[in-house]
Amino acid sequence: MLATAVFVLSAIDGGSIFLTRMSVPDAAKNAGYAAAAAAEGQPTTRRTAVVAYDAAREDGKKRNLEIRTRNFTLYPDGKVKLTATRTARTVVLHRISAWRHWADVSATVTVSALPYASSHQTATGTR
Repeated sequence: MLATAVFVLSAIDGGSIFLTRMSVPDAAKNAGYAAAAAAEGQPTTRRTAVVAYDAAREDGKKRNLEIRTRNFTLYPDGKVKLTATRTARTVVLHRISAWRHWADVSATVTVSALPYASSHQTATGTR
């Protein structure tokens, strides 16, 4: 009985971590696209980088991602590089401090603004 319970809980935690590992790269790309769209057509200045970072962070919040400033870069050509992190929800793993880090999933992506959604179109709500 105990072995079955341990197996089931391990399977649940493992499945949660697996699904998080599968979804974080796509969610990070979406946050990057939001940042690149916010910076599109703007000069590469500190202000533009802050606006782009804020856009990425806001999009990341919707997707339960953490994006730190030290892992965010806006390049002069408009590309954005960022690292996004999400902690998988687990039943047992988060209760054991030595194992807690296994639930943290990160993805680093570099993206450009999507060609079919310019910042002007996004701001005015037209496409």
